[in-house]
Amino acid sequence: MINRSEEHAAISYYFGGEFLPYEKLFAQHCPPPMEMDRGMWICRPGETQGWMYYLCKGRLRVYTTNCEGNERLVAILGDGSLAGLDCLLPDQASLVTIECITNCRLMPLPSQTISQLIRENPDFAVDLSHYYCKVMRQLCFDAANQSISSILIRLVNFLQTGQACDDQGRVHLSQQQLASAVGCSRTSIARILRLMKEEGIIVTEGVGFQLLKPDSLNTFCRKYEKCIK
Repeated sequence: MINRSEEHAAISYYFGGEFLPYEKLFAQHCPPPMEMDRGMWICRPGETQGWMYYLCKGRLRVYTTNCEGNERLVAILGDGSLAGLDCLLPDQASLVTIECITNCRLMPLPSQTISQLIRENPDFAVDLSHYYCKVMRQLCFDAANQSISSILIRLVNFLQTGQACDDQGRVHLSQQQLASAVGCSRTSIARILRLMKEEGIIVTEGVGFQLLKPDSLNTFCRKYEKCIK
């Protein structure tokens, strides 16, 4: 059952702001920022290698796709984050797709430039290591809690990490994006959200919804765990 222990309190599917202090440093060593429109890809599995990106402005979606075309959300990236972490090794192609979900401004970071900055800036090296650790903990949490639990528990776990919500508790992800985040069908998500709305836990507003009673998610999960698998 849901038990958001302290070790999971810092888990998030959203990353942003971690490298804002290094934006000027990146600008000194990297090509000029490039503008990319919503819906464009900056990274494709098996194709992109040797490049990472600093996200100056915008929001990115990191996801994987299986042979049947089903998507699984890995993370959402915001201003001040680094994208393309699995391209640090220059001879290894990316395993994920990274797509702009808003218009974005990105600074290309060749892997050799990242290596140089690591050697020359100990503080950056430490912060980059912490960033990789943060991402690794999120992936481990996902593997341990999201892959083997019921759909209901996976969705509640996802919402409780805080990734999907802004400061006002608004979730701006569509039902299909939520489905790809927890590995289920959009129909299943629609059913759960309908029940949450009936219980007064959320209120719908265009694409997404507002989470009114986050403290009620565990009670909701216990109430419906037997009828939603």
